[in-house]
Formats: sequence, structure tokens, C-alpha cells
Amino acid sequence: MGRKDRSLSKGALYGIIIVIIVVIIVGGVAAYYATKKPITTTSTTTSSTTTSTATTTTTSTTTSITSTTPTTFSTLSPVATSTYASVAGTPINFVLSSFTPSSNRYALFYAGNGKVINTTSQYVNVTYNYPGHYLVYYNVYQSGSLMGSSLSNLIEITVAPNVPSSLSDLVTVPTITFNITRNPTAPIFSTGETVYLSGGFLQPPSGQNMTIYEYVWNFGNGQTMTVMANQTTLLPEENPVNVTYSSPGLYAVSLTVITKNVSSGKTYNYTTYQSIAVSGINMAFSLFEFSSSVPNPGVIQVAENQPGGPYSLDPDIDYEVVGFEVIANVYQTLLLYNGSNTTSFIPYAAAEVPTVQNGLIKNNYTEYIFPIRSGLYFSNGDPVTAYDVWYSIIRALLFVGGLPGTPDWIIAQYLIPNVTAGVPIVSSPNDTQAFEEIMNSVTYNNQTNEVIFHLWRPTAPQALYTALADPLSTGILDAKWLEQVGAGINFTPAGFYQYEQQANVGNYNQVVEWSPMGSGPYMVKSLSPGQSIVLAPNPYYPGLPDIPKPNDTVIIYWVKDPNTAYEMFASGQADILEDIPTQYIPLVEQLESKGQAKIYTFPALTELFYVFNANISQPNLKALGAQYSIPSYYFANPLVRKAFAYAFNYTEYLNDILGDVKYHFDFGNYYCGVIIPGLPNYIPPTELTGCPTFNLTYAKQLMEESGFYNISVNFPIVIFSGDITDFTGAQMWSQLLNEMDPNIKATPIYMPGSTMMSYWVPGLNGQPIFTGGWIADFPLDSDFTNAMYLQGGFFPAAAGWNVSYFENLSKYFASQGNSYLANLFANESQEYEELNNLINLANNAALSGNNALAAKYYKEAEQIAVNLYLYVYTYQENMYWIIKPYMIPYKNQISYQENPMIGGGGDSLFYWWFKG
Repeated sequence: MGRKDRSLSKGALYGIIIVIIVVIIVGGVAAYYATKKPITTTSTTTSSTTTSTATTTTTSTTTSITSTTPTTFSTLSPVATSTYASVAGTPINFVLSSFTPSSNRYALFYAGNGKVINTTSQYVNVTYNYPGHYLVYYNVYQSGSLMGSSLSNLIEITVAPNVPSSLSDLVTVPTITFNITRNPTAPIFSTGETVYLSGGFLQPPSGQNMTIYEYVWNFGNGQTMTVMANQTTLLPEENPVNVTYSSPGLYAVSLTVITKNVSSGKTYNYTTYQSIAVSGINMAFSLFEFSSSVPNPGVIQVAENQPGGPYSLDPDIDYEVVGFEVIANVYQTLLLYNGSNTTSFIPYAAAEVPTVQNGLIKNNYTEYIFPIRSGLYFSNGDPVTAYDVWYSIIRALLFVGGLPGTPDWIIAQYLIPNVTAGVPIVSSPNDTQAFEEIMNSVTYNNQTNEVIFHLWRPTAPQALYTALADPLSTGILDAKWLEQVGAGINFTPAGFYQYEQQANVGNYNQVVEWSPMGSGPYMVKSLSPGQSIVLAPNPYYPGLPDIPKPNDTVIIYWVKDPNTAYEMFASGQADILEDIPTQYIPLVEQLESKGQAKIYTFPALTELFYVFNANISQPNLKALGAQYSIPSYYFANPLVRKAFAYAFNYTEYLNDILGDVKYHFDFGNYYCGVIIPGLPNYIPPTELTGCPTFNLTYAKQLMEESGFYNISVNFPIVIFSGDITDFTGAQMWSQLLNEMDPNIKATPIYMPGSTMMSYWVPGLNGQPIFTGGWIADFPLDSDFTNAMYLQGGFFPAAAGWNVSYFENLSKYFASQGNSYLANLFANESQEYEELNNLINLANNAALSGNNALAAKYYKEAEQIAVNLYLYVYTYQENMYWIIKPYMIPYKNQISYQENPMIGGGGDSLFYWWFKG
């Protein structure tokens, strides 16, 4: 969509002059009395395409009804529709349920987008080209006289965005929300009432040099308004805006966001609509009340404060909570956690859970046999076979070495000895040993439709099953489809080695990444990259015990601005609100007190922290800002990290910034060391030495001891966009760091999560300090220690923690004659190597069932890690669900949505939600 004239057409909503109608309700029947006085209502003719065999009334058409005889008219049944949720550009079929075509009879269908369709058919077909919330109704006429209307039975249609991929980084999807405090009856209003409209957006344009330039309102009554965007927040400078309607009618309000390339000056635009029904003395609009009093039945709308959307939708690549939610609903796994239980599993694609008793676990817990259910199909109709499961596991093993880090080590650790996250298993085109290890690790039998896992060492079922219940790394893909889209595997050593390259950023298969072909209860119907996604029920999914076939369409909006996400929920445009900052809880509690929301809190295996980057990429640091300057090895110095840890005010962060005391809500708790409460070998901070507390005097002393006190640095602290809590915490920390050492200038900056993670490649990460969080992949200590401490683990790889790197720094400073720093880095290298050794010993002991020995090694490892100050630990999170009161969990038990393994409890399994 190129540069476009922003002048929007104006015209009549009805396009006709109709009589004033006086309504008298007697015994539930509406009596309409026609008079000669006409009503003229104006509105905008939109650019939406309307397809019908009927005639579309235009703005220049007027019709006069002049009957003077009082006539009784009926209240018509609401419009029946093929769907209450659609995607922009997709036709919707409407049935005018109370209209029976006959001679001299016609109907006017009001589409809510400024179009009025004159039809003699009972059926109307409409295509909405832009997203929005559209109110629809119809009038029926006989020989020019109004017989009845469904205006008191308005139906709302939700249309999700469908931004073409060619424009996805150039445009922004606008949002229109109401202030329900000022306008409690929205979207129904009265003439003369002031309507308050808030403009916002889902995500800013991600293209280079792109920004939001201005907002153009069209109120549907001939009035327009242009508001410039604030170039800091990108929100409108004037927000909300207000408008008053003097005449009753259905108005199509639109908001167009103009985005601009600040380099070339080229502009782009995208529009959202919101129907507004204005009642007057002669026209009483109201929404149709469904029997369950649930708005928009069949449509679950989710507002997630997740800037940038998911990193990927490929289960072998994505390793974060936003993509996880989609993947968990689209892809089947062999097993599934049984509700909120982390040690009990139910069969999913598997026909049953293997046990020793049923003969499916053999050879001293090294052979696990999984028979595959019959009657399962991918969303394209291909059958799910044992071959597909086998193919998917092989692909996961070939993606272990992907950069940024992938989740595939989770299953690989049980199948391949000495596997390391971030390191490819096949090291060369001639690596026949690794090829054979992979081929022998999992096999299939098409005759019996079984998949057999051959573990390299005895492993308890609970440990293996946690991996097989995780859709990241074990989501089942369609082998035939993979080959069709260019992601087929060549089963030779050279083919494996070549295929491993697809696991690296820049080499991803775009079809697999963004157009999933899963076998789960849902399928991707439409994706607007980074903005929103529509999940529709998979027509081939049969429904399974405790995993029902869904009926609801799900629309997920990934919203950058938390206030916009909150307003969407508060005004009824979202049924579930996720990832909202803690300062919004008081507002949600106000909604709860009015019966407009429910809040559920529960503990999670989730920890949050700031990460020190030991090896800062100078080119990519400059890419963040030319003004930044810091030595690449600044945070390799353990005393610098320790000084920074003691310069953080943990009490202020928890009580005031996170808000435990400020908002009287238990958002989270202080922790020290990555093995947190809820894991088998949790070590309380009281049993560890060196857990930091806020002590600025001691911090300054440490900084002076580090040898880096006199180095002037200017660097960013990179925060996930929308994470107000950690941004505010970083602001507090920056001020304290400058007090500790005036040579330090630290500046918090926001970055979308998907962009942020693209930097997390060893040697290429230019982020000196960045926020991180770890949500359990499986409820064992090794999941946390491996990912957060072990060399090659997810965060150590991203942060440059490497024994050889520290050794080389020691040699460098020795060559410069600085024996103090040389010894400091040499000791650090030895300590980090010892930490790695202890973790491996602990993991081996845990897998062998020697829990006492595992506990001993984990505690020793944790103590070394705490003393290395690799992180600034902030809090262990308590999760909370914010839902509308009519959202019902499976079996009416909210625990089904509270399993800490499902995105830490912050992601929905939508087949376990029911609307109404």
C-alpha cells in the first residue's frame, strides 16, 4: 500500500430519508407509528468491499416514506451469521432471519462499515477489508413501508487484521477503545452524549527508519480529525478524542494510522473500524442478549501485552512464551500434562502412556515404545503416522545447535550422549558416528504404527515424559508437508550436516516458521506478523479424552502498549488479558468489584533477572546507538558484576516497583540462585553465602577493587518492550550505579522481544545488560542449571560465558603486565569450569536416582554460581489470570490453565477454555 490521499469520503450512513418512528412497547411487541417528518443521518462511505446480489445503497440515494396511517411493526430477530469472527478480506454470510422475500418486499442491511445493502434476498454476503468491531442489523419494508427492524437486536462482528507480509513491517494496526467509566453503555450511545474514543496500535512498524506519523479519525458523521503521534510513545498527542452525535443512527467510526519512512518520506496507512449505535427518541438501539449473556459467542479474544509478537512458530526454533502459546494449541505431542499436575501425564498423539506393566518400557528404562493413535490428522488432512513422529524427532535433534538457542536439547539430552545446547550434533559432512547415533536413537514401525525411543542411559519415565509433553522440540510435524515446502531431510551424514544450518537465524524455512501445519485442536487461519493471529478449530481434529474438540475461534492481539491492552479488556474487546504490568492490577480489581473481571493467582516456576554480557560485541553495541561505549570485557570482571549486584535496591524493586507492598498483591518473591522453590533441590538463601543485598558503600568498594573504577562507560540496559516493571527498575539501578561510580552512565532502552533475542548469538550480542526470564521446560533442577549456568546453555551462550574466553582474558592482561587482572580472570575461569563440572555430576546423579548425591552437587554448584554474580536476581513470579466472568475453564477447574509447564502458567491452552 503506497502513499495515499488521507482525505476520507463523507456521506450518508442510511443513504435514505426515512420517517420518524415512535416506538411503543406493549406486551413485548413494538408498535411503530409513521409520520411525514423525515430523518436524515449522515456517515462515511468506507472503502470496504461489499459483495451481494443486492444493491448497495450509496451516499447520494434518498428514499422518502410518507405513509400517514399508523401501522404496527414487529421487532425482528437478529441477523444470523456464519461466523462472529472473521479475518479482513474474508467474506461473511449473513441471513436476515425474519425476512421472507415476496412481491414488493425488500430489506435494508446495515453492515456497520458505512454501507447499506438493499436486498430482495434473505441472504447477504459482505467482505470487510479492514479489521474492527462491526454492528449489524436490518429493516424490512413492504411497498415502501417499514414492517420491522432488528435495531434492538444488534449483532457484533469481530474482524481480525490480515496485513499482507509485504506490508507487515511498514504499517501499524490501529486500535479503537472506549472509556467504560465515561461511556458505560458503549458501543451504544444516546444523541447528545459525548463519546470518548481512545486511539492506539498493536505494534509499531518494524521496518528500518519507519515510525508512526499521525492518526486520522473519521467519526462517520462528516467530521474528521488528524492527531499527530508523539515520537516518544508513538501514541496520539491527543487521546482520547471526543465526538457528539446529534442524530440517531449507526455510525462507522474509523481510525487510520499513517506510518512514515523518516528517511524517504514515504507514507503508508492501515485502518480499523468501530461501529457506534446512537439512539434517539425515535430509535432505540440495543445489543442482542444471547441466552448465556455472553458477548460474541464462539470467539475468544485475547489481549497480550507482548510487543513484537512471537519469535517463531516453528516448534524446533521458538524458545519463548509468546510463540509457545500458539505452538501448544496447534501441534500435538505424544503426551500432555494432566491438568496442573507436573508428574502425571495423559496420552495425546500416543495411544497410551508407556509403563513397565503394559510392556512399553523395556531394557532397564532405556527403551520406550509409543503406539500412535489412529484417526489423527494434520490440518491439511494428512494422517498422523509413526513416521511423522519419528521424522519430527530427527528434525529436533538436527536443530540442537541452532543459534539463537533452540529448545531441542530438551529431548536430545535423553537420546544422544554429551549433547550440548548450541552445539550441532553432526560436526561435519563426514561425521558418520553422529549420524549413526541419531539414527539409532529413535526408530519407527509403520506396521504396528509405533515409535521407539532408545535412550543412551536409563532414565526415569517422569524425566523423559516432561520432554515429550513439551511442544517445543517434540511438536509433531507433517513429514510429507515438510518435504513439499523445502524442509525435507536428506538422511545421510552430509544431508544431516547441511540440514543443521536451517536451525540458524537467517536460514530458517519461512513456511515452517510462520505457516504451521499441525495436528492439534487448532490451526492458524490468519497471521498478521507481530500484530495478531487467528486460530480456528482444526476441522480434522477428532476430539480426545480430556482434550476436547474446540468450537471457538481465537483471536490473539499482541499489543505493545499495556494501557491499550487493558482498555481492550475493560471495554469488552478482549475476554482474556495477559502479561499486563503490575501497576494495572488496581484497575483490574475495580473491574472485578463491578463483576466485569476475575483474577486468579497461582505460583509458577518462573524467575526474572538481569543478565551481564561478558563479551560485548562492539559493532552490535554501536548498532544500538553510536553514543554507547564500553569495553567488550567490562562485565567479564567478576568484581564489577558483584559491585553492580550490590548497587541494586531489591527492597524498593519488590515493594514499590513490582508493587507487592504498594498494591497489596503478591506478585513475586526474592530469590538467590536459579534453583527456586518448587524444584526438587531448592536451596534457601539462608543456606548460601554471598546473596547480595543493597549496599552502595560496599558496591563502591568492590568497584574500586575491580580495577575498572576509572573507566568511563556509556551503555544501554535493554528491556523487553512493554516491561514497565523492569524498565523502572533499570532506571532506579542506573541512578544508583552513577552514585556508586560517576564514570558509569547506564540508560534503559526498550526493544521488542523478537528483536532482542536475535542478538543472543555468541560473539554477536551487543547488549551489555539485558533482562531475561526463565520458565521451566520441565520441573527438574537441571532445566534451570543447564540453561542458566552451563557453558553453551541458553543464557551463558548469549552472554559469552566461556572458560576459554576467561583464560584468554587472563593471558591478555598478563601480557600487559597487569598481574592483578590476570589472576582475577584466571581464578574466574577455574571457578566457572568447576561450576560446569559440578552441574554435570549433579545431573548424572539425579538421572541415576541418587537424589542425596544430586542435592550435594547442586548446592555446591549453586554456591559457586552465586559468588560469580552472573545475574542480578529480581524475583520469582506469581502468575495471575485476568479473564471475563463468563470464561469457564475445563471441568470448571481453573487448575487446568495453571500448570507451571505451560508457559509458566501465562499461556492458554484454548481447548480448555469455554466462553459461556
